[in-house]
Amino acid sequence: MPSSVLSHQAPALILKIKYPKKFDGTALCLSTIIPDIDVILGWFMPFNLRGITHSFLGLVLYTVPLTLILTIIFCSYIGPFFAKLGKRNGVFAKPLKYFGIDEWDYLKEKKYNRRFFIVASYSALIGGLTHLLLDLPAHATIELFFPLILQSPDILLYPIIDLDPVYFREMLIDVDLTVYRLIWSIETLITLVISLYLLRYMKKHELISKWYKET
Repeated sequence: MPSSVLSHQAPALILKIKYPKKFDGTALCLSTIIPDIDVILGWFMPFNLRGITHSFLGLVLYTVPLTLILTIIFCSYIGPFFAKLGKRNGVFAKPLKYFGIDEWDYLKEKKYNRRFFIVASYSALIGGLTHLLLDLPAHATIELFFPLILQSPDILLYPIIDLDPVYFREMLIDVDLTVYRLIWSIETLITLVISLYLLRYMKKHELISKWYKET
């Protein structure tokens, strides 16, 4: 899979910029992270969540409800907090300001009415779906139809570089380079560049402030 933060948000940012009135941008972006929540919750759960969070069933059971909750929390507290940091002077504030994080205080103006829940819900579904589709060629298994888990096509499992596993502090690390891992690396790099470009584009054209002034 591409990186959960920044890389996976590329399709969401494209949709928001192209159709600003039809999507909730925060819900779109956050929903692209939710399928990887198993990375965090996996430490506390007695079973592996990855299969269901990366499935169509998981979109409904996990992605949509969690995105709605996190969107409200993010817009009320987290976004404005980072905006405040971006408005300060200093080395840390410069990249935040460059990519428009300093304008996230507009998120406090979001109204949590009936329209919000409708738009944010289908935004979450679509954002989560883009995550699943980007992951398809970058994994050894296909979990879309959980509880049925399928193996990826043999071509994706083909080892380009076949090395013996190595141990690091009693941890076994697989260092093989397969086709799907190569695709993961390429997808991560390309979508990361796209996301950063689009964030800068939004900043240069003051899109966040324009979107909120139009509502």
